[in-house]
Amino acid sequence: MWYRRVLFNTQFAATIVLPLWLLIGRVFFGVILGWHYAIGLFLAPLLFIFLAVVTTITWARKSARRSGAVSKTDAVLLSGWYFAVLCYGFFVVDSVHSYEPGTSIATHVFGQGFRDASFTIADIAGGVIIIIAFTTLWVVLIEYLVETRQEAVTRLTGLDYEELTRRREADSPAPARPSGLVPGDVAE
Repeated sequence: MWYRRVLFNTQFAATIVLPLWLLIGRVFFGVILGWHYAIGLFLAPLLFIFLAVVTTITWARKSARRSGAVSKTDAVLLSGWYFAVLCYGFFVVDSVHSYEPGTSIATHVFGQGFRDASFTIADIAGGVIIIIAFTTLWVVLIEYLVETRQEAVTRLTGLDYEELTRRREADSPAPARPSGLVPGDVAE
C-alpha cells in the first residue's frame, strides 16, 4: 500500500520530471545533445500531455483521493511506464555528426562496446512507452467512468441508482417457462 501511495503523491512531479529527463537528462552525464534532441523537442511535450491527463483523471477519482493511493492496476502500469521512460533516457544513443559514433549515458558508463545493446534497449523501451501510455490512459479513464457511473445516473435521472435498478428489474418481463410446465416441475 505504501508504494501505491508514493505513486499517487509523486504523479505531479513525474509529469514534469520525466519529460525533462527525456529532453535534457543526458546533459548531466556528459552526453552532447545532437539530433535526438530535435526529436525530443517533439516527444517530450507529448509525454507531458499523456502524463498530465493520466494524473488528472487519477486525481479526479474519489476512491484514489480518499485512500491517497492509486489502484493496483494503476501502480503496475505507472511503474512500468516510469521505468521505460527512465530506461529510454539512459540508453538512447545520440550522435552529433554522422562520422562520430553515437553516445548515450550507458555508453559513457559501460564504453562504446555497449553501443549496439544501448540501441536495442532504447528501441524496446520506446515501444513500451507508447504501448503503456495508451494502455494507462484507457485504464484510468475506464476506472473513472465506472466509479462515477452511479453519480452520473443520479444527476441525469434525478433517481437514486438503487431505485433506478429496482424499477428496471420491475419493468423487465419474467423469464419465459417452457410450455406445458407448471411451477415446480423440472424441465429435462
